[in-house]
Amino acid sequence: MKTCTACKHRGQPGDIVVHHILPQDVAEQAGLDAGTVNLCTNCRIELYAWLSRKVSSQAYDASTKRFRNRSPEELAREYQATYRAFTQYKKRQRKPF
Repeated sequence: MKTCTACKHRGQPGDIVVHHILPQDVAEQAGLDAGTVNLCTNCRIELYAWLSRKVSSQAYDASTKRFRNRSPEELAREYQATYRAFTQYKKRQRKPF
């Protein structure tokens, strides 16, 4: 049996999948390891929702008053920060009241 890294759910190998913390193309462009974790289906869906809300490929540049594309390094930092925030959120959910 495998265990979900985020919620600690134990499941069969088909229920727990390997997820890349950084998309592989971003990791390659930034020269970083994509990093993998085991996630259950529920946590994977929830993480994708977090990523779609928190990670943007563009940033506003106040000096030019325009949006610009983020560099691979900036995207990698944003993906990593969002994953850390997600795992901290899941950890708080597990604590008994």
